[in-house]
Amino acid sequence: MRDYDSVESLLAAEECTSLHIECSTAVSEQIREAVRVRYGSRRCAFMLCDDQGFERETVRSYLVLFARIAGQGHSAVEKAVAHFGLADMVERKLKGCTKAERTLVDLARVSLAEPEVCFCERPLFDLGAEARRAVLTWMAERVEHGTIFITTAEPLREAMLMPGIAFWYEDGWFMAAEVSEEDSEPEVGDVFLGDEVRVCKIPAKTEGATLLLDPKDIDFVESMNKANYVSVRGNLYQTALTMDDLEGELVRFGFFRCHRSYIVNVQKVAKVERYTRNSFNLTLNDVAESSIPLAKGRADELRKQFGW
Repeated sequence: MRDYDSVESLLAAEECTSLHIECSTAVSEQIREAVRVRYGSRRCAFMLCDDQGFERETVRSYLVLFARIAGQGHSAVEKAVAHFGLADMVERKLKGCTKAERTLVDLARVSLAEPEVCFCERPLFDLGAEARRAVLTWMAERVEHGTIFITTAEPLREAMLMPGIAFWYEDGWFMAAEVSEEDSEPEVGDVFLGDEVRVCKIPAKTEGATLLLDPKDIDFVESMNKANYVSVRGNLYQTALTMDDLEGELVRFGFFRCHRSYIVNVQKVAKVERYTRNSFNLTLNDVAESSIPLAKGRADELRKQFGW
């Protein structure tokens, strides 16, 4: 586990690695300035949540402007428009774009620079499944070409989807999420081998009450910031059960430990995607079209166990 007591020590130790950090807006600003200082001599690009300039420009004119600045031609603009799904809005003015649409436009703008270092605040915020796929595949491609990404303010689950190392910030420390791909083989006792009937309810807390959740209503379970949460219809409920306890209870109901920090209801999986050799994603058909990381070491087991 790699933990750091300052953003400077984090950037110094992980200088050649993409970093994705769950943190507050204030900490994000500190990280942004540290990136400017450390990587100022390299070709950098920045995408900030509060970018509001050029609102009178259309999507096309905005991208053409930055393509010229980057020394790119018309073909680069068309490629960015196609990749980020902007074809239907190229003549729309930026002030008429939704927040999610503006995020895609700004990422398309950043892509035109082909940066060596790219800082992004909440690059996946409020994006649907297809838009997330476009962003993640672009990131994976750029990482293959040597780009270093520093992203901030995304929830840890989103941070884990991006290529690199995920961290969360707490009490002055940047703490690495557990991303070990060496998942242990399940013991025989962990696998449902019979047809016995068993009642199962997962206890979770909300506003002073204890909920008893039916497994079929659970979309996924996630462990973050030293606590475990159950997701039901887009809401997260904290549970006192450990991830091992939850896995033991839920495996017989079609759940799979897809990552050290995630257990997913396989019935809710709508799509399995692979962005690079080491980057996998499960898109669910829940209300939020949630994206869940699939650890490299678990991909083959998932395919074999469910015949995919």
